[in-house]
Amino acid sequence: MSRRINIELETIKHLTAQDELALVQAAYDRNPSPAMRWRLASLLVLNDDARAVTELLWGRPDLSAREEMTLAQAWLARESAEGDAEACAATNRALPLAEHDDERAAALALRAKAETRMGDRDAARATLTAALTLDPHNKDACKRLATIMLAAGETDAVLALYDDLAAKGAAHARLFTAKALAHARRDERDQVRSVMGADAFFRAVKLSPPPGWDSIESFNAALAEQLLAHPGLRFDRYGTASELTWRIDSPLSRSAPLVKVLLDHIAEAINAHVERVGGADHPWAAARPSDATLRAWCVITESDGFETWHVHQFGWLSGAYYVRVPDSIARGNSNAGCIAFGLPEDVAGEEAAAAYGTKVVRPQDGLCLMFPSHTYHRTFPHGMRDRRICVAFDLKPRIALADEEAAAA
Repeated sequence: MSRRINIELETIKHLTAQDELALVQAAYDRNPSPAMRWRLASLLVLNDDARAVTELLWGRPDLSAREEMTLAQAWLARESAEGDAEACAATNRALPLAEHDDERAAALALRAKAETRMGDRDAARATLTAALTLDPHNKDACKRLATIMLAAGETDAVLALYDDLAAKGAAHARLFTAKALAHARRDERDQVRSVMGADAFFRAVKLSPPPGWDSIESFNAALAEQLLAHPGLRFDRYGTASELTWRIDSPLSRSAPLVKVLLDHIAEAINAHVERVGGADHPWAAARPSDATLRAWCVITESDGFETWHVHQFGWLSGAYYVRVPDSIARGNSNAGCIAFGLPEDVAGEEAAAAYGTKVVRPQDGLCLMFPSHTYHRTFPHGMRDRRICVAFDLKPRIALADEEAAAA
């Protein structure tokens, strides 16, 4: 029986986030309605302008629950004691305005983030427990509660949390990593490898040229030209794992038509991979979606840019495609410019992370990597002016995509 996933691409963007922001700002200036105010706040978040969000929303008596949560996110982004207190207050105002349990759970997960920053971990633990009672699928609440438990050395509690949420149907990246990290803290190496599934479900393949192209090299050269000229290219992005990097959050656009060609090609590679591993006896494989959206972004690193340890919490399968890799990286003998898979020392513990080990993959032009979205990975700075161009992607179950949009709201 075929295990193929019905994969759709994101909607092609006709405007950059900055252009759309300018249009919505002008529309709001003419007609400051609640609906237009909400749209403006959402775009300000995408443009990392937390101060403008707080100026737009703070003190208004007619905010909706989603606006109060957006305000809370903006206060948290300011990373100050005042901001944490204001974020907590905004989530408290959001709770009675919320219309559904998942919305209330999202507000509680945000409040717990503020409570943790304010040093009240007991309050945060109770808040996160309440959030997961309302919505066992809330990824942020799962991540934050497991982090608190791990910091307290409560590995039994983390494993019990996994069993409880899994029994309620949860099966997402944050839940799988919580279980793996608990086993790592207990020095149960075989269980860690079993949960992560990195060896069984990892795939590295050099893609063939897309239809109509003689070589992958000529295709990559044309794609790189479009990405480097992309109007959405900008430096750094708050709230991501990227440090000192250039990014294109939505590369699929009319200005870069070859991105669609690439993503269609990657979708076929994903389904070929899924046909091989999708029937495995593993919770990740069992969570394989029947319908999913392929979402992509572009990361361009120069001398000092890199990615910190992270997972992709809204994806089921994630990956990277290398459009351009400087020869000094592709033919090098150090970790410079490479991608590594392992466990983060600050969460798993240095000894556990060392015992698990690190798998380093050297990028090559045209190489496509695929791995479960709960796989921790990072990259290393390459120390050169030459640009390393990567298109990263997530295969997101439709329900997970809806959850992410709700969280952004």
